[in-house]
Amino acid sequence: MRTARLLTILSILLFALALPAAAQRTRRPAPKPKPKPTPQVTRTSASPIVAAAKQKVATQLQYVNVFVQKIGPIAVGIENLDKDAAARKLKQSEIDLNDNSKKKVVTMIQTLRVALVDLEAEFRAKPALAAYLPKIQGISDLGAQSEDSALAGKFVAAKDPIRQVALKLNETLLVMPGPVAGVPMSSSRPAVPVSTSSTVSRPAASPASTAGRRSPAVGMTPAEVLASSWGEPSGKRTSSTANGSTEVWTYAGKRTIYFFKGRVSNITQ
Repeated sequence: MRTARLLTILSILLFALALPAAAQRTRRPAPKPKPKPTPQVTRTSASPIVAAAKQKVATQLQYVNVFVQKIGPIAVGIENLDKDAAARKLKQSEIDLNDNSKKKVVTMIQTLRVALVDLEAEFRAKPALAAYLPKIQGISDLGAQSEDSALAGKFVAAKDPIRQVALKLNETLLVMPGPVAGVPMSSSRPAVPVSTSSTVSRPAASPASTAGRRSPAVGMTPAEVLASSWGEPSGKRTSSTANGSTEVWTYAGKRTIYFFKGRVSNITQ
């Protein structure tokens, strides 16, 4: 009786022990905890509206720079011929050619002013561009000042407002996010039709350069500019923006070089 009872107890104990053993053999391995996803860093990029506007500003800046470079000697030549005409040193045919040159320059400035008005109006009309309006506003007024000077026969003075336009466009680019694609001057019809050759028979010479040295160019370092034909600047200053600081070098003849992140970003002359 005792043996039977003990066997029964042992059987129960063995069964009880067998259950967890069997369960242990058939238990599926616990799933490994899934690693927590690494938070993705969202990079801020320009909206399509801002990106398109920045490209327009960059394109217009290129055309303005070309305009400034070309209009300088043309304007001086026109005014020199006016002086000769006043002193009766010109033939009527030469006077007529000079008058024709004046009309062409006025037309170019008027076309430029229209492009600047349209660009500034876009920044005023689109809420996405409102943050950048303080940098670009005023370019239409500067274009009007240039046109007024040209209509008054002051072609050299008409160049100064356009220089200021270039400065505003450059500073606008620096505060706008996103890259700017290269815009080859021959890839599309320019917003400002700039003549590549002067119609004036006696244009004034451009600022003298040192023989054997290359002229400053976009992308140069400060050391390369110092070794260029322009050499040491007459003045330096720093302009702070939201994206960093712009170093400005000024030279005689109202020539200016802008550095951003250690490289030439814009040149006006």
